[in-house]
Amino acid sequence: MKLKIITGLSGSGKTTALRAYEDMGYYAMDNTPSYLVQKFIELNNNQEKPIEKMAVVIDFRSFSIDNNIYESIKDLKNANEDTEIIFIYCNDEIIQKRYNELRRPHPLGEFGSVTDGLEKEKALLKPIREISDTIIDTTNYKIAELRSVIENSLDKKSKMIVNLISFGFKYGISSDFDFVFDVRFVPNPFYIDELKPLNGTSELLAAYLDQFHIIKDFEEKAYDMLISLLPEFQKQGKNILTIGFGCTGGKHRSVYMVEKMYERMKDDDYILIKRHREKDKW
Repeated sequence: MKLKIITGLSGSGKTTALRAYEDMGYYAMDNTPSYLVQKFIELNNNQEKPIEKMAVVIDFRSFSIDNNIYESIKDLKNANEDTEIIFIYCNDEIIQKRYNELRRPHPLGEFGSVTDGLEKEKALLKPIREISDTIIDTTNYKIAELRSVIENSLDKKSKMIVNLISFGFKYGISSDFDFVFDVRFVPNPFYIDELKPLNGTSELLAAYLDQFHIIKDFEEKAYDMLISLLPEFQKQGKNILTIGFGCTGGKHRSVYMVEKMYERMKDDDYILIKRHREKDKW
Protein backbone atom coordinates (compact mmCIF):
# COMPACT_ATOMS: atom_id res chain seq x y z
CA MET A 1 0.00 0.00 0.00
CA LYS A 2 1.15 3.55 -0.72
CA LEU A 3 0.96 5.27 2.65
CA LYS A 4 1.45 8.99 3.25
CA ILE A 5 1.82 9.97 6.91
CA ILE A 6 1.16 13.69 7.28
CA THR A 7 2.40 15.25 10.49
CA GLY A 8 3.73 18.58 11.75
CA LEU A 9 2.65 21.72 13.55
CA SER A 10 -0.98 22.60 14.09
CA GLY A 11 -2.14 25.42 11.84
CA SER A 12 0.52 24.75 9.21
CA GLY A 13 -1.64 23.13 6.53
CA LYS A 14 -1.92 19.42 7.34
CA THR A 15 -5.64 19.35 6.53
CA THR A 16 -5.02 21.02 3.16
CA ALA A 17 -2.38 18.40 2.36
CA LEU A 18 -4.73 15.58 3.39
CA ARG A 19 -7.50 16.93 1.16
CA ALA A 20 -5.05 17.18 -1.74
CA TYR A 21 -4.22 13.50 -1.40
CA GLU A 22 -7.90 12.64 -1.08
CA ASP A 23 -8.62 14.48 -4.32
CA MET A 24 -5.91 12.36 -5.96
CA GLY A 25 -7.66 9.14 -5.01
CA TYR A 26 -6.11 8.40 -1.61
CA TYR A 27 -8.25 7.02 1.20
CA ALA A 28 -7.91 9.81 3.80
CA MET A 29 -8.07 9.73 7.60
CA ASP A 30 -7.46 12.59 10.03
CA ASN A 31 -6.31 12.44 13.67
CA THR A 32 -5.54 8.73 13.50
CA PRO A 33 -3.38 6.92 16.09
CA SER A 34 -0.62 4.98 14.36
CA TYR A 35 -1.59 1.64 15.95
CA LEU A 36 -5.05 1.96 14.37
CA VAL A 37 -3.40 2.60 11.00
CA GLN A 38 -1.41 -0.62 11.45
CA LYS A 39 -4.62 -2.54 12.22
CA PHE A 40 -6.29 -0.96 9.20
CA ILE A 41 -3.43 -2.08 6.93
CA GLU A 42 -3.64 -5.64 8.28
CA LEU A 43 -7.39 -5.76 7.67
CA ASN A 44 -7.02 -4.13 4.27
CA ASN A 45 -4.50 -6.73 3.13
CA ASN A 46 -7.13 -9.42 3.66
CA GLN A 47 -9.79 -7.69 1.60
CA GLU A 48 -10.79 -8.95 -1.84
CA LYS A 49 -10.23 -5.46 -3.24
CA PRO A 50 -7.75 -3.79 -0.88
CA ILE A 51 -7.23 -0.06 -0.80
CA GLU A 52 -4.00 0.76 -2.64
CA LYS A 53 -3.39 4.35 -1.47
CA MET A 54 -3.96 5.93 1.93
CA ALA A 55 -3.09 9.28 3.51
CA VAL A 56 -3.36 9.86 7.26
CA VAL A 57 -2.70 12.73 9.64
CA ILE A 58 -0.86 11.68 12.80
CA ASP A 59 0.10 14.56 15.07
CA PHE A 60 0.30 15.67 18.71
CA ARG A 61 -3.36 14.79 19.26
CA SER A 62 -2.31 11.11 19.29
CA PHE A 63 -0.17 11.63 22.39
CA SER A 64 -3.23 11.35 24.62
CA ILE A 65 -3.52 7.66 23.70
CA ASP A 66 0.01 6.88 22.49
CA ASN A 67 2.87 8.06 24.70
CA ASN A 68 5.56 7.08 22.20
CA ILE A 69 4.26 8.28 18.87
CA TYR A 70 7.81 8.43 17.49
CA GLU A 71 8.37 4.68 17.94
CA SER A 72 4.86 3.94 16.71
CA ILE A 73 5.43 5.83 13.46
CA LYS A 74 8.80 4.11 13.00
CA ASP A 75 7.14 0.72 13.49
CA LEU A 76 4.43 1.69 11.02
CA LYS A 77 7.01 2.70 8.43
CA ASN A 78 8.88 -0.59 8.92
CA ALA A 79 5.66 -2.58 8.62
CA ASN A 80 4.62 -0.92 5.36
CA GLU A 81 7.44 -0.61 2.84
CA ASP A 82 5.94 2.13 0.66
CA THR A 83 5.53 4.74 3.40
CA GLU A 84 6.44 8.42 3.26
CA ILE A 85 6.44 10.73 6.29
CA ILE A 86 5.60 14.32 5.37
CA PHE A 87 6.33 16.96 8.00
CA ILE A 88 4.54 20.31 7.52
CA TYR A 89 5.37 23.46 9.41
CA CYS A 90 5.41 27.25 9.12
CA ASN A 91 6.75 30.12 11.18
CA ASP A 92 5.31 30.97 14.57
CA GLU A 93 3.91 34.33 13.44
CA ILE A 94 1.69 32.73 10.81
CA ILE A 95 0.41 30.08 13.23
CA GLN A 96 -0.28 32.76 15.86
CA LYS A 97 -2.26 34.72 13.26
CA ARG A 98 -4.31 31.69 12.24
CA TYR A 99 -5.16 30.82 15.84
CA ASN A 100 -6.13 34.45 16.52
CA GLU A 101 -8.37 34.56 13.46
CA LEU A 102 -10.15 31.39 14.58
CA ARG A 103 -10.15 32.57 18.23
CA ARG A 104 -8.99 29.16 19.38
CA PRO A 105 -6.60 28.30 22.23
CA HIS A 106 -3.69 25.95 21.59
CA PRO A 107 -4.53 22.58 23.21
CA LEU A 108 -0.99 22.18 24.58
CA GLY A 109 -0.59 25.74 25.84
CA GLU A 110 -0.92 26.71 29.48
CA PHE A 111 -4.23 28.58 29.76
CA GLY A 112 -4.54 28.15 25.98
CA SER A 113 -1.39 30.14 25.20
CA VAL A 114 -0.46 29.67 21.52
CA THR A 115 3.21 30.52 22.14
CA ASP A 116 3.52 28.05 25.00
CA GLY A 117 1.61 25.39 23.07
CA LEU A 118 3.80 25.77 19.99
CA GLU A 119 7.00 25.30 21.97
CA LYS A 120 5.66 22.11 23.56
CA GLU A 121 4.39 20.85 20.20
CA LYS A 122 7.79 21.43 18.54
CA ALA A 123 9.52 19.49 21.31
CA LEU A 124 7.09 16.58 21.03
CA LEU A 125 7.38 16.38 17.25
CA LYS A 126 11.13 17.01 16.91
CA PRO A 127 12.09 13.28 16.76
CA ILE A 128 9.44 12.71 14.08
CA ARG A 129 10.68 15.63 12.02
CA GLU A 130 14.16 14.08 12.04
CA ILE A 131 12.93 10.86 10.42
CA SER A 132 10.58 12.55 7.94
CA ASP A 133 11.11 11.97 4.24
CA THR A 134 9.68 15.30 3.09
CA ILE A 135 9.64 18.60 5.00
CA ILE A 136 7.42 21.41 3.74
CA ASP A 137 7.54 24.99 5.00
CA THR A 138 4.15 26.55 4.22
CA THR A 139 4.96 30.02 5.58
CA ASN A 140 4.70 31.72 2.19
CA TYR A 141 2.29 29.31 0.52
CA LYS A 142 -1.32 29.87 -0.34
CA ILE A 143 -3.62 26.84 -0.33
CA ALA A 144 -3.24 26.31 -4.09
CA GLU A 145 0.56 26.36 -3.83
CA LEU A 146 0.63 23.74 -1.06
CA ARG A 147 -1.68 21.57 -3.14
CA SER A 148 0.69 22.02 -6.07
CA VAL A 149 3.64 20.84 -3.93
CA ILE A 150 1.69 17.72 -2.93
CA GLU A 151 0.61 16.98 -6.50
CA ASN A 152 4.07 17.55 -7.99
CA SER A 153 5.75 15.37 -5.36
CA LEU A 154 4.06 12.28 -6.78
CA ASP A 155 5.89 12.71 -10.10
CA LYS A 156 9.35 13.48 -8.71
CA LYS A 157 11.92 11.17 -7.19
CA SER A 158 13.67 14.09 -5.50
CA LYS A 159 11.88 15.54 -2.46
CA MET A 160 13.61 18.91 -2.77
CA ILE A 161 11.26 21.88 -3.16
CA VAL A 162 12.47 24.76 -5.34
CA ASN A 163 10.54 28.04 -5.04
CA LEU A 164 10.91 30.50 -7.92
CA ILE A 165 9.67 33.92 -6.81
CA SER A 166 9.49 37.23 -8.65
CA PHE A 167 9.55 40.39 -6.55
CA GLY A 168 10.06 44.15 -6.65
CA PHE A 169 13.11 45.63 -4.97
CA LYS A 170 11.12 48.69 -3.97
CA TYR A 171 9.01 46.44 -1.73
CA GLY A 172 12.03 44.81 -0.08
CA ILE A 173 13.86 41.48 -0.21
CA SER A 174 12.31 38.58 1.71
CA SER A 175 14.49 37.13 4.45
CA ASP A 176 13.82 33.57 3.29
CA PHE A 177 15.47 33.99 -0.13
CA ASP A 178 18.48 31.68 -0.56
CA PHE A 179 19.47 33.24 -3.90
CA VAL A 180 18.60 36.64 -5.31
CA PHE A 181 19.08 37.50 -8.98
CA ASP A 182 18.81 41.16 -9.94
CA VAL A 183 17.39 41.52 -13.46
CA ARG A 184 17.31 45.30 -13.52
CA PHE A 185 20.12 45.20 -16.10
CA VAL A 186 17.38 44.46 -18.66
CA PRO A 187 15.69 47.45 -20.42
CA ASN A 188 12.54 48.30 -18.48
CA PRO A 189 9.20 47.84 -20.35
CA PHE A 190 7.66 50.25 -17.82
CA TYR A 191 8.81 53.13 -20.02
CA ILE A 192 7.11 51.83 -23.17
CA ASP A 193 3.49 52.94 -23.30
CA GLU A 194 2.02 49.83 -24.92
CA LEU A 195 3.96 47.50 -22.59
CA LYS A 196 3.56 49.35 -19.29
CA PRO A 197 0.05 47.95 -18.49
CA LEU A 198 1.18 44.38 -19.19
CA ASN A 199 3.02 41.98 -16.90
CA GLY A 200 5.76 39.42 -17.42
CA THR A 201 3.33 36.63 -18.30
CA SER A 202 2.22 38.52 -21.43
CA GLU A 203 3.36 37.09 -24.77
CA LEU A 204 3.73 40.59 -26.20
CA LEU A 205 6.00 41.68 -23.34
CA ALA A 206 7.95 38.41 -23.56
CA ALA A 207 8.51 38.99 -27.28
CA TYR A 208 9.96 42.42 -26.51
CA LEU A 209 12.35 41.09 -23.86
CA ASP A 210 13.32 38.06 -25.96
CA GLN A 211 15.10 40.33 -28.43
CA PHE A 212 17.87 41.15 -25.93
CA HIS A 213 20.66 38.58 -26.20
CA ILE A 214 21.93 39.35 -22.71
CA ILE A 215 18.70 37.91 -21.26
CA LYS A 216 19.16 34.59 -23.01
CA ASP A 217 22.78 34.47 -21.88
CA PHE A 218 21.75 35.25 -18.30
CA GLU A 219 19.02 32.60 -18.35
CA GLU A 220 21.47 29.95 -19.52
CA LYS A 221 24.10 30.81 -16.91
CA ALA A 222 21.60 31.10 -14.05
CA TYR A 223 20.05 27.76 -14.95
CA ASP A 224 23.42 26.00 -15.26
CA MET A 225 24.54 27.36 -11.89
CA LEU A 226 21.36 26.35 -10.08
CA ILE A 227 21.25 22.86 -11.58
CA SER A 228 24.86 22.27 -10.58
CA LEU A 229 24.31 23.52 -7.01
CA LEU A 230 20.98 21.91 -6.15
CA PRO A 231 22.43 18.41 -5.65
CA GLU A 232 25.12 19.86 -3.36
CA PHE A 233 22.50 21.56 -1.21
CA GLN A 234 20.65 18.25 -0.97
CA LYS A 235 23.81 16.53 0.22
CA GLN A 236 23.97 19.07 3.04
CA GLY A 237 20.44 18.19 4.10
CA LYS A 238 18.70 21.25 2.65
CA ASN A 239 15.30 20.30 1.27
CA ILE A 240 13.84 23.70 0.37
CA LEU A 241 15.54 26.33 -1.81
CA THR A 242 13.95 29.71 -2.47
CA ILE A 243 15.23 31.69 -5.45
CA GLY A 244 14.20 35.30 -5.97
CA PHE A 245 14.30 37.21 -9.25
CA GLY A 246 13.91 40.92 -8.67
CA CYS A 247 13.26 44.01 -10.76
CA THR A 248 12.10 47.47 -9.70
CA GLY A 249 8.37 46.84 -9.25
CA GLY A 250 8.02 43.07 -9.58
CA LYS A 251 5.67 43.27 -12.56
CA HIS A 252 7.63 43.00 -15.80
CA ARG A 253 11.22 41.73 -15.93
CA SER A 254 11.30 39.58 -12.80
CA VAL A 255 7.98 37.94 -13.67
CA TYR A 256 9.21 37.23 -17.19
CA MET A 257 12.39 35.62 -15.85
CA VAL A 258 10.55 33.42 -13.33
CA GLU A 259 8.28 32.21 -16.14
CA LYS A 260 11.34 31.44 -18.27
CA MET A 261 13.17 29.65 -15.48
CA TYR A 262 10.06 27.64 -14.58
CA GLU A 263 9.82 26.39 -18.16
CA ARG A 264 13.51 25.43 -18.07
CA MET A 265 13.24 23.56 -14.76
CA LYS A 266 9.75 22.03 -14.79
CA ASP A 267 10.93 18.73 -16.24
CA ASP A 268 13.90 18.42 -13.86
CA ASP A 269 13.58 16.13 -10.86
CA TYR A 270 12.56 18.76 -8.31
CA ILE A 271 9.25 19.85 -6.82
CA LEU A 272 8.89 23.23 -8.48
CA ILE A 273 6.71 26.14 -7.36
CA LYS A 274 6.51 29.57 -8.99
CA ARG A 275 5.01 32.65 -7.38
CA HIS A 276 4.80 36.31 -8.29
CA ARG A 277 5.01 38.08 -4.95
CA GLU A 278 3.71 41.46 -6.12
CA LYS A 279 0.82 40.13 -8.20
CA ASP A 280 -1.75 41.88 -6.00
CA LYS A 281 -0.09 45.19 -6.90
CA TRP A 282 -0.28 44.80 -10.68
